[in-house]
Amino acid sequence: MDFNAFELIQTALTAELAKQGFDDPAPLEDPDGRAVMFVAEDVAYSLLYAAKRQSFVLRSTSFNAEGKPQQWRELSAWLFDMKTGERADAESIINDFLEVVRGPKRVAIVQQRKKTAKGENRVVDPMFFVNRLASLFPEIKDALNEEKIVYGQVRYITFLKAHVLPLAEDLLKKYPDSEPAGKLCELLDDMYKNGDMDLRSIVTYEFLNGLSQESWQVVQGKLEGDLKKVGGFSRKLIGKSIKPEKKKKQKGKKVEARLS
Repeated sequence: MDFNAFELIQTALTAELAKQGFDDPAPLEDPDGRAVMFVAEDVAYSLLYAAKRQSFVLRSTSFNAEGKPQQWRELSAWLFDMKTGERADAESIINDFLEVVRGPKRVAIVQQRKKTAKGENRVVDPMFFVNRLASLFPEIKDALNEEKIVYGQVRYITFLKAHVLPLAEDLLKKYPDSEPAGKLCELLDDMYKNGDMDLRSIVTYEFLNGLSQESWQVVQGKLEGDLKKVGGFSRKLIGKSIKPEKKKKQKGKKVEARLS
C-alpha cells in the first residue's frame, strides 16, 4: 500500500473539524489500536483504527462537570485491511466520516458560537436560553452535550420537554419560595423581553404551557411585565385546536365573471 490510510483520514477530519473550532488531533492511548482525539469545549471526536477488528472507527464523547471524558460512543465504523486496502476505500471512509461530523447545521452553529464569544451579533435565541437553563439545572449538561453530538444541534422543544420541564416541575412544587425558583422566573421574564420570535414562542407555548396548573400558579406569582399577561392568555389555549381563518367568498368577482 503506497499511502498511509490513517494519516489520510486524519488529515481530512482535521481540516473539517478546524472549521468547527476543534483543536488539532492529539494522540490518544487506546488498547484497541492507534487513536487520536479532537476536542472543542465540552465535546470530542476520536479516530481509531481497531487492529483486531481491522476497522476505522469514528467515535464521540462529552465531558462531565469535572472535565473528564465520558464513555466513547461509536458513530461509524468501516472495515479496512491495512495491507490490502485501496486508496478508494479510504476515500469512501473519509466521505462518510465527514458527513457524520458535519451533521445538520453544525458548521453554522459553531460559527455563531465564535461570533458570540467575540461579542459580535449577539442574539438572544433559543440556544442562549438553553445554555442559561443548563446553569440553573446542571443535571441537564450531559444530555445537552449528547444532543449536540448526535444531532449537530439542539432540538429545543424536544429537549425542553424531555429534560428541563420535569426538573422545573419538581423545583416549583417542592421549593416554590426558593432562590432557584425565583431565578427561573427571572430568566423566563428576561428571555421573553429580549428574545427573538422563536424564543418567545418557546417560552410561552412550550415552557409555560408545559407546566402543571400548580406550577404555573407559582410562576405566575413571580413573573413581571408582559410575560405575566401573555402567559395567562397562552395557558387558555392549552388543549384547544386553533383553525386558520377561512377566506371570505368574494361574490362580486363571480358576478363579473358571468357578465364577461
